[in-house]
Amino acid sequence: MGDESGAIDRVLRTESHVRLPRVAAVVRIVAGVLFVVFALPKFTDHAQWVSNFGSYGLPEWSLLVYATGAAEALGGLALVAGVLVRPAAALLTLVMLGAVLFGGILGGNPGSLTLAPALLIAAAFVLWTTWPRARARHAATSR
Repeated sequence: MGDESGAIDRVLRTESHVRLPRVAAVVRIVAGVLFVVFALPKFTDHAQWVSNFGSYGLPEWSLLVYATGAAEALGGLALVAGVLVRPAAALLTLVMLGAVLFGGILGGNPGSLTLAPALLIAAAFVLWTTWPRARARHAATSR
């Protein structure tokens, strides 16, 4: 049983997380999966999402929807893989700020006032746990 928990620790622990490494890793992985799942409709139901963006007061640009879907999908994959975590979390935080502001507050979409804020908090939490100043402080105290 000790070997199993050691393997789980290795999967969940990543060098990028300074604060709350296990919690941060779980949040990172779950949020990453959710970002990928919620990016897919921007490609599979593209016309509807172009219309949705227009109803939020955003330009009805096909490219904007593709770019948002790509940011969510690639950012989510980066979070799951544990690579480029800080830039991915920063990008996803900005995308979710836009979703909450334009889709939720200005657009009145209930999904943008429920799931989007949760993903915003998750992305911001991952960003916070990987912040460089925290890494330097952690390195200084662990010597």
